[in-house]
Amino acid sequence: MTKRALYNGYEEKMWTGQEISNYFSNTYECFGKHHQQVSSHRIDFSKFFSRIKEETAYRIFLNDSFCLILDNDTDAKLYFFGYTNEKPAWAKD
Repeated sequence: MTKRALYNGYEEKMWTGQEISNYFSNTYECFGKHHQQVSSHRIDFSKFFSRIKEETAYRIFLNDSFCLILDNDTDAKLYFFGYTNEKPAWAKD
């Protein structure tokens, strides 16, 4: 099986579910038609990433605004989402 090609502007990483959880622990989800809306709560790893297992390795494509998480064995897309490290003024936590 051939792996998905690199995406321009994205950095490719191999992270475990725990590393993904750690990286996104202080980020806020961006959503909406053009990812212009920001959640008032930090991304909740246990709810948002229900298909991610802590000890399993995943293929990640990451830039400063978006993340694509692929199953390393099948290259199936598990998640694609927008995020920000900027805490919005209306954040509740």
